[in-house]
Amino acid sequence: MTIFERMPIKEIKGYDILPLIKDPAKPETIREATVHHSIRGEFAIRRGKWKLLCSPRSGGWSYPKPNADKEAIASSPLIQLYDMDQDPGEKHNVYKEHPDIVEELRALLQQYIKNGRSTPGTPQKNGAVHK
Repeated sequence: MTIFERMPIKEIKGYDILPLIKDPAKPETIREATVHHSIRGEFAIRRGKWKLLCSPRSGGWSYPKPNADKEAIASSPLIQLYDMDQDPGEKHNVYKEHPDIVEELRALLQQYIKNGRSTPGTPQKNGAVHK
């Protein structure tokens, strides 16, 4: 019995990755999607090959350059969708070609925000949604 098997867990607030640690070749997907957010709190969500950004900015973590916000807002749509298999550099925004994917990912992200979590379990308080 490992220490992980002996630990009492009331409710996991994440995903149990122990099966992947025990067998890295296991082809099981742990998460339905992964949520990202920038230093400004802007969200993105990735599921499979798709990444949806809900911002005209890049979503990067670095300190913004002068006037970068004005330029990004003026030149980019508020929604960005990328096929990460075909375009890992995120150069070709395909949101107009895949409105169904945009809506699916937007709805999933909205559900995660409403639940205050992207993991299974009891919904958590989210001050921006639950008042």
